Amino acid sequence: MNNFIAWIRQHLSQTAAAPRYRQLASLIESAIKQRVIVVGDFLPPERVLAEGLVLSRVTVSKAMKLLEEKALVWRQQGVGTCVAMRIDYCLNQDHGFTAQVLCNGGCVSNQWLLRTYMPATTEVAKALEMDMGSTVVKLHCLRLLDGHPVSLETTYIPPHFLPEPEKLEHSLYALWQSQGITPQGRHFLLKAVACNDEYAHLLNIPSGMPLLCIVKISRNTQGQVLEFCETLCRSDVYEFEVNS
Repeated sequence: MNNFIAWIRQHLSQTAAAPRYRQLASLIESAIKQRVIVVGDFLPPERVLAEGLVLSRVTVSKAMKLLEEKALVWRQQGVGTCVAMRIDYCLNQDHGFTAQVLCNGGCVSNQWLLRTYMPATTEVAKALEMDMGSTVVKLHCLRLLDGHPVSLETTYIPPHFLPEPEKLEHSLYALWQSQGITPQGRHFLLKAVACNDEYAHLLNIPSGMPLLCIVKISRNTQGQVLEFCETLCRSDVYEFEVNS
């Protein structure tokens, strides 16, 4: 962590009007966004930070409290201060999960659990406006931020919008964009659910922990249903924004 302390020291202004603890908190936030430190990294102990930056322990402690209030770090007595996972996700944007995370400087990947065809159940057929039993594409994947699981996504798609699901590797929305397909007219339903044992294992969280379930139906510019998607999001990671 000597490089981190050196980076903070280099950028810490001696003449700024803002209090030193706010300067320090702002610099650590910038270090997180610029990936000087990443999710899961532990910050140096407050004593080491104070000595390395020639600041008081009170100043460092107040800065850590600000970062904790913004959910950028978590602190535990006897363990230390760690960079927390956090996703700012805007439901109104045309860009999907991958594009938004990349724009915010994160590293996103998929762990595919299923990419196949299946007969549409009653619920899926109704959502996709198809006949029950019709063939649909089912995608089931674990979304990872900087290698850590953050959400579990199940998506159903009419096959003519994704004829070769097994070849999908990265962003579905990026693929559609390259094909001139633009999701519009999206409808969201948000609800809280308890994490069962299966989801807890996949998301690496305690069983029973609250999850935010987002049910989404998207249409193209012609009004045809593109997808019916259910995403289970870790409530300790996601922060959602909706613009009216």
